Amino acid sequence: MVNLQKYEKLFSRDFCLSSIEAWVRGESTNPKGWTAEKQPYLPYIVTERSDDTVHFYYNAQGVAWVQNLLVKRARKNINFITQIEKTVLEKLAFIRPIYEKEQAISLPQLKRFLKELEEGYPWFEAMWWFFQMDDASKVALLDLKNLAKVRKLTDTLCNSADTVIRKSLIKIFHQLGEQSWVLQTKEIISENIPPRKELEKRESGYFFANNRLLTGSDKSNIEKMFGIHFIIEPIKNVRQLTGSPAYRGVVRGFVRRVMGHRQINEVKEGEILISPMTIPDFLPAIKKAAAIVTDEGGVLSHAAIIAREFRKPTVVGTTIATKRLRDGDIVEVNATKGNVTLICHAAIVANELKKPCIIGTHFATDLFTDGDYIEVDADKGRLTDK
Repeated sequence: MVNLQKYEKLFSRDFCLSSIEAWVRGESTNPKGWTAEKQPYLPYIVTERSDDTVHFYYNAQGVAWVQNLLVKRARKNINFITQIEKTVLEKLAFIRPIYEKEQAISLPQLKRFLKELEEGYPWFEAMWWFFQMDDASKVALLDLKNLAKVRKLTDTLCNSADTVIRKSLIKIFHQLGEQSWVLQTKEIISENIPPRKELEKRESGYFFANNRLLTGSDKSNIEKMFGIHFIIEPIKNVRQLTGSPAYRGVVRGFVRRVMGHRQINEVKEGEILISPMTIPDFLPAIKKAAAIVTDEGGVLSHAAIIAREFRKPTVVGTTIATKRLRDGDIVEVNATKGNVTLICHAAIVANELKKPCIIGTHFATDLFTDGDYIEVDADKGRLTDK
């Protein structure tokens, strides 16, 4: 295990396959357009589709290599950051007017859009890393004011570009419906559509890495194939999650996990929306939700911004909400303190009916049977067999 390259999940998004290909291939371009040096840690990115979303795992050493090289180039060449600003603006010239509208485009336009998007990603990545350094002190002495303005133009790039691609695929390949979302870029360009069974396999799950699409594999297969190790943090069986308040308020309700587009229409009025991170396409679900809880994000994330706009109590950055909570769980979202507490249904009913209640005994059903006479001391949380 010592010699295996480690891969850490940085985020999860329900993006269509061609969006993912543009992102992963673009950021994995070797060498990148802004340097002649080659990324030594490959595959740089491994994506996994599971649980109705896509998880992005990055090579930890690969990320450090990119960040250190960017800082080194910026310190050595005073024109380096200006070069990135200029190139990013050039790469945005065609795609930005399209993704900002979030409307379907024609097949010829889509082919060019995917090409330009992929070619732009090495430069977008370079720009983004300057603002997401693992150690912010590395860039403390760099002048990033103008680059920050350019970066602002890409705030919606990833989500909005995916929306454009999704809408376009549904319109162009209408006979496939949502299965068009798992078409590869080469299939879109050639219009050579694979059999339905292949598309169904992709829908149920896949990995994309080193420009290879792999279905029918699990993490352990991928680890053996590439000689890597996925860092998976154990999920603690805690009853309270902690994050950052994005919009204050306290709400109780039933959990509804929205991992991707397929759950948008499942959200009912007053439910608590739980997601890795919200995207603009989730708006119909957000409007119905009483509160929002996300794994990722900070005060400037999409969930935080939308929470303030719609005045929805919201806690972001809990890390494990989508893994710890399940549909139907009852939670209290305290977006004033930044806490999300899992509440036992029995406790709620007991409180409403004013009945003494003890929860979490673990083995009460093993100790007692029908007809046993017991004393319930709910003040002390004690059960006694009489």
